[in-house]
Amino acid sequence: MKPRHTVDWFVPVHSAGDIAALQTGRLPDGRRVGIAFTTLANLRAASGPRQEWMRLTEEALRETLVPLGVTRIQLDPVLVGPDVSSQPALQASHPSEPALVH
Repeated sequence: MKPRHTVDWFVPVHSAGDIAALQTGRLPDGRRVGIAFTTLANLRAASGPRQEWMRLTEEALRETLVPLGVTRIQLDPVLVGPDVSSQPALQASHPSEPALVH
């Protein structure tokens, strides 16, 4: 597929040391979707000031997502998720279940 955009995108990532993993989302029907932003301001507005990111071309992002089975990229989503780095951990609904923190 020929890229439609020629400017690098701001792509949210999670990192551990020298390793970075792309952040993906899910559509309401459960399918995974890639996430990218046209500006750093848009990424910050959707994900918060502490969200890690990298610059990628559309082609590079698509090539990285294909092995994961992701064929759709959501460009400039309004809300990716809360900035959980400044929020307390979620409490489990039952004592025997672990809390889920993203």
